[in-house]
Amino acid sequence: MSQAAPRYQRNFGLDVLRSLAISAVLMNHAYLGFFVANGLSKWEGWRAALSACAVFSIEWLFVLSGFLIGSMMIRSFETRAGWWASARDFWLRRWFRTIPNYYLFLAINAALAWWGIEEGRFSWSFAAFSQNLLRAQEKPLFFAEAWSLALDEWFYALMPLLLGLMALLWRAPRHYLFWAVALTLIAVPSVLRTLGAPPQHFFQWDDDIRRVTVMHLDATGWGVAAAILNRWHTGWWGRWQGAKALLGALLMAGAVAAMFYFMRVDWRGVAGGRFNDLPLISAPSLAVVLMLPWLTNVQAGAQAVRWLAARIGDYSYSVYLCHFPMLMLMVHAVKARGWDMGAVVGWVVPLWVVLVVSLSALVFHLFEKPVSDLRERFTRRVQAGPFSAKAQDGPSSAGR
Repeated sequence: MSQAAPRYQRNFGLDVLRSLAISAVLMNHAYLGFFVANGLSKWEGWRAALSACAVFSIEWLFVLSGFLIGSMMIRSFETRAGWWASARDFWLRRWFRTIPNYYLFLAINAALAWWGIEEGRFSWSFAAFSQNLLRAQEKPLFFAEAWSLALDEWFYALMPLLLGLMALLWRAPRHYLFWAVALTLIAVPSVLRTLGAPPQHFFQWDDDIRRVTVMHLDATGWGVAAAILNRWHTGWWGRWQGAKALLGALLMAGAVAAMFYFMRVDWRGVAGGRFNDLPLISAPSLAVVLMLPWLTNVQAGAQAVRWLAARIGDYSYSVYLCHFPMLMLMVHAVKARGWDMGAVVGWVVPLWVVLVVSLSALVFHLFEKPVSDLRERFTRRVQAGPFSAKAQDGPSSAGR
């Protein structure tokens, strides 16, 4: 195997997108966990609408995942002979990268639930990523943030299978097969979301639609579509990058405006009921696709900025996994000591951020990365970054 390029030769714009997304998740969950849950703020009015808009940051992560995984799959199927060799390498690389850390924190959340610190209870469906596959997760919620990780794992499992199925059914050029897979991933969940009774409020939409895997795979499908555009439609990708990014920003602003509007009215009577999902799920995903050509070419002038974005990118998976357990532990500790949360929240929240980042760094360096690196013994490295001259020489920002 050839010597890999330095790890930190990576795509700055994608690291920035990931950093913004994970920061939005942390801010929203801090607001909900420390302030709303303890009666320091009411989830209503503009605060509730702004908090609800934080769900868009998960769409950014889904599209980014689809873009990077789609890029990896394209490279893999272009350089390996045969479907099985490419699929095997892909699955092994993803499983080494994601599953050990997931199971580590599944065990941690199970322990917290057993001790009474976390609500809900462990179920073996979490081990198979099926807790929210076809319907909403049971309440009270256990390991609540795992819904998005389960969706990602099903995307990883389905992507090679769909490619193989398309190749069996349709003798067509490779880029047509990838388009067929991307459009299938986009179309099926989008249609499913139009069926049945419309949600009556935000939480019903959040539980029964957004967090159900089969209803939400289209976000990763949009990312695959972006990878196809990047690889085989270079004219579209390279032209008017700033204008497309501005259009994407306006589309995202429209999604925010739609969320603020829907939070004020009866969801059943607005915009055709279930078609509310077009501005709340489809529009943010399409917005990121439009912004990706510009983002992948953004350059950071200061080395410190590049370093910070890269570190947040490295730690983001562990941050996502550990921030809720740490929040529950700290709230439990405050209550156990009889402290008034309102009197201590000013230093508890900053301490929580420091502890989350510190623990994530330790998990990444002592567990996540060493386990992930074991895949080099069994598979061939395939880059997951964009198909651009400056980004293809080294490992991607995702550490795939």
